[in-house]
Amino acid sequence: MTPLCTRVLAATVLATACGAASAQNLAGRYSVDGRNFDGSSYGGSLTIAADGPVFRLTFADGRTQRGMGIQRGNHLVAAFGPRDCIVAAMEKTADGGLRGAWGSLDRSALGTETLQKQAGPAGQPDGTYDANGRSPAGDTYEGVTTITARGQTYRVTYKDSGSQQSGVAVTQGNVLGIAYGGQECVVSVYAIGADGSLTGRWASPTDTRVGQETVKRAP
Repeated sequence: MTPLCTRVLAATVLATACGAASAQNLAGRYSVDGRNFDGSSYGGSLTIAADGPVFRLTFADGRTQRGMGIQRGNHLVAAFGPRDCIVAAMEKTADGGLRGAWGSLDRSALGTETLQKQAGPAGQPDGTYDANGRSPAGDTYEGVTTITARGQTYRVTYKDSGSQQSGVAVTQGNVLGIAYGGQECVVSVYAIGADGSLTGRWASPTDTRVGQETVKRAP
């Protein structure tokens, strides 16, 4: 990954697998039924709008939170928070690595990244990876990414010769969603149902537990 400032100035992936929901039919207004880390419930509305290769998400429950989503097959990975948060949507590969796309919430251009596992338990995200990628502007980069389990979530650290970034990650199926940035950058990974509903898990850098959400299209 390039340094945060470069990535923001340069600019997360819409890679639609066969049979997955399209950008057009994900867009719309939804009702949200959620559970916080402590099990308490909350509700609200979620509006999804297509913006080129990404989605713009707006959650409202008396206050408004804005985010950006990237579709990977039948999953939607989203980050909510300030405009300089970065979201990455990574899929597990057959060789134990991860491959996907990333971008900044203030842009709709996408970068790509491949993580080749060098150490860590087989079949788990935990470990050390060689990172190779391309920024939304087309610049190549390389570094080292470390993923460490923290309760139900993961801490992700990327380092190269000139920068370091930290983030929080959560898994759902074969997808790992990451939000890089400060303590206000929250990540969600939703499974897209055949009926267009979304079932998700979300995580914050401030806690090691995950929250849950069921998102259904509003009538």
